[in-house]
Amino acid sequence: MKQLSFEEFTKVRDARGIRLIDVREQDEWDTVHVKGAELHALSRIRNGDLPVADDREVAVICRSGGRSAVAIGILEAAGWDELTNISNGTLGAIEAGEEFVER
Repeated sequence: MKQLSFEEFTKVRDARGIRLIDVREQDEWDTVHVKGAELHALSRIRNGDLPVADDREVAVICRSGGRSAVAIGILEAAGWDELTNISNGTLGAIEAGEEFVER
């Protein structure tokens, strides 16, 4: 599984047009999330409610990298490719600076 830290992700996101999918739950999202991310909770993905695929490369983020890895496994099994796990998750985004998150 490909992985990037949040800091590495910020350096390539725009140039590569990477789509960011956040797999945390709604209450976590409401507290803080990365600007420009889409919410698709892992609980829904596990139930087969997958995001609509497009032709963009996708990075998947959660709080710290665990749930996003699980989501990537499910998405890969459904035929998705070009997936990258954000290894330090939203915690890494918060650490990188408030300009990257919405509260």
